[in-house]
Amino acid sequence: MINVSVYGVMGCAADKINYQLPYLNDNAKLTGFSSGAEPYGFGGIEWGTELSTLKGLKYHRTDTSHGGIDFYLRKGELLKIGGEVFDKVQYGFWNGKFYVGMIKTDGPTRWNVLKNAILTHYGEGTKPFRNREEYLWSGENVIMALRYNPESEMGLFYIRSESLRKKMTRKPLP
Repeated sequence: MINVSVYGVMGCAADKINYQLPYLNDNAKLTGFSSGAEPYGFGGIEWGTELSTLKGLKYHRTDTSHGGIDFYLRKGELLKIGGEVFDKVQYGFWNGKFYVGMIKTDGPTRWNVLKNAILTHYGEGTKPFRNREEYLWSGENVIMALRYNPESEMGLFYIRSESLRKKMTRKPLP
């Protein structure tokens, strides 16, 4: 049995939970993006964009990992996917630079709408666990995940900049 931390996969401490995973999908191979399809950002914001250059964002919360990732919501943003409205699309900034986009769902109906839209757009991705609804994609500069917890009926889609994540984990020089 293998223990995995959501923190290790996501890079955000807000959902730091350890799981015991007896059902790893041994046949899973990490799926990348087809040529030219790797996202350059999320929600029209390119990776590394300075927060100070953007308008219409409202502070939402801070994740204390990596010295603090500040999450913002766009004022009045209503993301419509398949007839469902997602009103709390989160944009995360590390050291003032755009790092991660996130959409959370509640309930199986909204989860299925989001899941179907993501899988239709990006393909199935890697399904690392046989017993869980979780999909992963990895590119040169992007890590993307889609997962659902049937007990809490909560779903999560996130997409983050891998180059900024690497800067977060570098140790400062003495």
